Amino acid sequence: MRTLTIFSLLLSIATSPSHAFTPPTILLHNYNYGAKIFLLQSSKDTQQDDVPMVYPLSQRKALLIQEARRLDPSISNDGKGSYSPTGWSNRLGTVLTPASSNIYTADRPFYWNKIDVGCRMTVVRLSNNDLVIHSPVGLDPPLLEALKKLNGNVAHVISPNYEHVKYAKSWGDHFTAANMWGCPGLMEREPQVRWTGEIEYHARPEGYAEWSGLQHEGMPVVIRDEKMWDRNELQPLHVDVEVNPFTGRPFFNEVIFYHPQSKTLLVTDLYWNYPRSDGVTNAQVTDEIGVDFNGEEDFGVWELAPSVGEIPLGSRPCKFDLCPIQFGRAWKVGMDKLFRPFYNNFMIKSEQRDKFKEIARFVACGDTSGGWEVETIIPAHGDIVRGKELCRKVLERHFNISCEDYCRGLLTRTLSKGNSDSNELEPHYTSKTTLDWLQKMALSYKLEKGENLLNVLLREGSNSHVHTMHNNDDSEDLLLQLAKVCARSPLPIASHDFLRDPTGMAIYNYGNIAFLNGFGYEWDEFVELPSKKCVETEAEVEERQKLLDAVKEKATNATDSAGSRGFQEATAKYDNLIRVRKDRRKILLKGVNLWNVYNLSSETDLDFARAAIENGEMKAIGQAVWIKQVEYLD
Repeated sequence: MRTLTIFSLLLSIATSPSHAFTPPTILLHNYNYGAKIFLLQSSKDTQQDDVPMVYPLSQRKALLIQEARRLDPSISNDGKGSYSPTGWSNRLGTVLTPASSNIYTADRPFYWNKIDVGCRMTVVRLSNNDLVIHSPVGLDPPLLEALKKLNGNVAHVISPNYEHVKYAKSWGDHFTAANMWGCPGLMEREPQVRWTGEIEYHARPEGYAEWSGLQHEGMPVVIRDEKMWDRNELQPLHVDVEVNPFTGRPFFNEVIFYHPQSKTLLVTDLYWNYPRSDGVTNAQVTDEIGVDFNGEEDFGVWELAPSVGEIPLGSRPCKFDLCPIQFGRAWKVGMDKLFRPFYNNFMIKSEQRDKFKEIARFVACGDTSGGWEVETIIPAHGDIVRGKELCRKVLERHFNISCEDYCRGLLTRTLSKGNSDSNELEPHYTSKTTLDWLQKMALSYKLEKGENLLNVLLREGSNSHVHTMHNNDDSEDLLLQLAKVCARSPLPIASHDFLRDPTGMAIYNYGNIAFLNGFGYEWDEFVELPSKKCVETEAEVEERQKLLDAVKEKATNATDSAGSRGFQEATAKYDNLIRVRKDRRKILLKGVNLWNVYNLSSETDLDFARAAIENGEMKAIGQAVWIKQVEYLD
């Protein structure tokens, strides 16, 4: 049975232009699916002050549940939606489910050869309240009514690959003012759809070429359609590396998308996440990446995706005793063990393997090497994955890459490149005093921003002129590596402390090479300089002090409103600040990233520090900054 099932899938690739999907019949309201209904709670009762990292924030969960109840009030009564029976392909039984900030999903059964492979449409609400429909599912009155509740305008409908186009025509016919977009080549394949245009071949997010360090030959200059959405809000990336080995043409030709505001990745067939047959949300992740919670909690479970009991993954319209659970298991095993290797080994052009790995690293390794920083994965088939570290590990395994190895190579190249002709740094950049302070800076950055400072500097300070790696000293202390990266980074980095002056006046205590060159100082004079000397008039001194005080205040209030990770939004990026050099020439600072520095010595201090700051028991001992761009004004 297993061999026959997966063989038929591969055979369809060889012989059919598209899968022979048959839409299911949706039975509404009065149907007993036979699956146990769970209230809106995870499989492990979790207090708000003890939320695992892979769960959403307690506050975010509360907002999502509130929004889900607004869309479908019946959830408040029995914990399930009123739209359809609950099952693995619609765990809550809702017509629309909020998944993240301004992101909603429509989860539906979807049948391939009588196997429910599930399907998910995603709705993205842009800043102008336009709604973007990604991978549309069948239109029906409940879905139309739910879309009205989003208080937006259906402005864009995207069919992101050759397979997810079945319902595009009906959406175009109903929403006559909506722009209809397809993946490259889809207009010719599906001429019956009222297309507005296609996402261009080789589509890449802004900054991708610089991030990759490669300038791919033959990539045309693209003039984008003015009717398209703001691509900084929803970023497309064309996976232009595949070929059907039987036809010599792309099979999926997929465009994937990233929503930076919610850090959400949207995929259709490039990634799938079929659950285990026991119906526990994302339980298969523990199998795939080797994480063992001893059955105490469901890895990645959240309140709007409850477990649905023992179900056959290959469920189809027949009685359960005639639908053996092994058939469903065969589908999952076949997709994971047979089709994925087939795709990676035979459907990725041999000459494009490096390019595919490059795309995969851009998607998966955002927190370590630049690229997209994914915290939620929304696949068209299977469970949603949540949590930054979890998403990274899942994508690493799926694409067979290592973000850690890539980041180590990037780090080594950065250290070998440096910012000067000499690999030797002046001793003050690696002194014990400097190392101790940099440790406090890095831990404080993690506390307030939620990111690793070393990774951020590598990502933001990298460019396309990356030298070949010469040495790879894995034994070198990470703190010493941080000191070298900070010193040589092209990003100006500086800090001041409040400890050396009896009145608490801020005095510079660190400036990297780029900062000292930009402001025209030598190290010895700079680390004795009151930081207010970077502005001229008393009015500018007062205005600058207000800005620094505001950074302190935001961090202090963050725990009150946003819980343990509220610091990520506590300090802002400031643009267009005017400062003066030593020679009194004025300079313009763009992309100024400020944060507070606390007396921290290890990551174990972070949880204590959050509580201590909220209670007023811990105060900042200094502040630090890195700057994206400096321009001379005179």
